[in-house]
Amino acid sequence: MGTTAVASAATGKPSGAPPEGSIGVWCVSTTGAKACFGQYGDKVWVKDTKANGDSAAGTIYNTDSGSDWYRECFNTRGADGGWVMCDFDVPENRQGLLWAANKPFVGNENSTKIWTTVV
Repeated sequence: MGTTAVASAATGKPSGAPPEGSIGVWCVSTTGAKACFGQYGDKVWVKDTKANGDSAAGTIYNTDSGSDWYRECFNTRGADGGWVMCDFDVPENRQGLLWAANKPFVGNENSTKIWTTVV
């Protein structure tokens, strides 16, 4: 079982694209940002998809009552910077949401449901 922490945020490290279409990988897009979560390894990938000077973020957090946590990964490399990845540790067997955000905290955002257990 993973450890529970209230919050964690990181600036992502340059990475290749996530393994979209694989079991246990969810992705969501909004204007200006795309984010993916891989339950194996608790990884979050973020891509800035719009050259507007704003950063992009991928956020995961719980939606059940088992714990209270969230993790946020920022891509500050711009639209030409490609994917970044953050490697987190999150509680297992939890329902949650993955959010993609352009201009974090005030810009476009969209979400999809996730599950933090390896299939």
